[in-house]
Amino acid sequence: MLRGCRQTKKLTIRIDVQLMALHSRKLSFTRPIMVSFAGILCSFALIAVVVTLSQQKDFLEDYHKINGNFTHNLAVNYTESILRENDYILGRSAIYFSRNDTLNETLIVNPTQGLQMLMHLQNLMPTVSSISLTDTEGRYLRAPEVLPTEKSKTFDPRTRPWFIAQAEASIFSHYTRPYMDYFTGHPTVTLYKPLISPEGRLKGTIAFHLDLTSMGFTLRQMVAPVQGEFFVVERDGAVVLHPDTGALFKHYVSEALMDKMTSGEGHLYDKKTKAWYYYYSFTNPDWFVIYRVSGATLTDITRHETTIVGWGFALAAIIIILFGLYLRHASRTVLMTIINAIKTGDVSQAPRLEAMLSHTIQSNKEREMAYVRQATHDALTGCKNRRAFDSDVNELLSAHQPFALALIDIDNFKSINDTWGHLSGDIVLRNVAREGIQIMQPHNVSVYRYGGEEFAVIFQAEQIAAAFSLLDAWRTAVERRVWREENLRVTFSAGLGEWHFEPLEQLVGSVDNALYSAKQQGKNRIIRTSVG
Repeated sequence: MLRGCRQTKKLTIRIDVQLMALHSRKLSFTRPIMVSFAGILCSFALIAVVVTLSQQKDFLEDYHKINGNFTHNLAVNYTESILRENDYILGRSAIYFSRNDTLNETLIVNPTQGLQMLMHLQNLMPTVSSISLTDTEGRYLRAPEVLPTEKSKTFDPRTRPWFIAQAEASIFSHYTRPYMDYFTGHPTVTLYKPLISPEGRLKGTIAFHLDLTSMGFTLRQMVAPVQGEFFVVERDGAVVLHPDTGALFKHYVSEALMDKMTSGEGHLYDKKTKAWYYYYSFTNPDWFVIYRVSGATLTDITRHETTIVGWGFALAAIIIILFGLYLRHASRTVLMTIINAIKTGDVSQAPRLEAMLSHTIQSNKEREMAYVRQATHDALTGCKNRRAFDSDVNELLSAHQPFALALIDIDNFKSINDTWGHLSGDIVLRNVAREGIQIMQPHNVSVYRYGGEEFAVIFQAEQIAAAFSLLDAWRTAVERRVWREENLRVTFSAGLGEWHFEPLEQLVGSVDNALYSAKQQGKNRIIRTSVG
């Protein structure tokens, strides 16, 4: 009887276990998990396709911004700074030679001293290969001096493209079309200005000759963000500056494409050449700085980066699948542990649910910040660039907020480059800027690289009263700085003026004149000016 009861009890337990196993299969604990993972995987695949396609467009837009910023910075920091400096010196020289009998004394009375004066001017401008000074009678000086030859004896400056006849005289400076220099035979562009007396009488012409071949050599040192071609053209598309001197005067850009370059800067695609053109335009001279990149180059770059993104999604999908398989196996183990715990009454063996989170996008944020800094800051000095300066000034002008403007120019910077080399010149620029940033930054005052060795500072309403003292503190810090190079002494001159609701050009001109006065009065000083 007892044995029969035992057998009956064992049979009952066996049936209960079988029923529990059958019930667990019907519940299918892992099936909802796998279905959910399948849905996640399908959604992930769809998102991956959409993101990959959109990323290709985003990458292309990013490269448009990078190439546009490169063209802008190169045009402003190289071409525009050179042109502005040469034009400024030309204007001052024209005023000097137009006064009284200065032109006649230079050409006729004391040509030796006049030649020395012209050579001094040329030394101030590394891009100017020679200077010509002539009167309306055809008497002239050229620096460097032209040796007497049969060719020089027949030279008449009045026949040259840079000589202004009476009917064509104006008070403005002009640029010639590219031509071959009479003496050197080199491709040349001349910046010239008529010499007009205070009484309005045309006395002659002063001309700065720019050797396009030597200027083009500098372009070879430019490091572009992507493989492309950088050059300068006239309005008709003829090349003025190019790293390859053999390309000068050739029409690299069609007139139809030039007609589309109407704004100050931008980019467009030419279907005929299958290339992107990033441009920056000037008004005087009527030149366009162009950076040309093959469409195939950008396509290959974006395809490469898109492929990387696609492989990233594929790897993520594989990881998801492996994780899903692992979770399927782990869920079965968890289920069996729970069943055994219920059967035995030992709940201490029940597993804990672990929450796992791993998500970071810091690298994308850092890249975005790098793009913003590249667009608004100068890479060499760490100052804000000319684009940021124009934007900040326009914002103040639009809001009618009072401000003061300072222009700072490093004294004798060309001689620093000539004596210690351009690397030392870059070090000087970087450290002068650093001194200014350290002084201005605690007062929320921004320092801008205005171009070349020239800086600008904008003082808003609350900083105007302290503007002069802050500038002088910067000047003193630079003056007292000890440099690695022996006998190197660095100073700067500055002009400071407040805005009184006059046009911006008038304010900049007034401050620039103050800067020039500081240079004339011995340098290493600050001259304040007021604009009414």
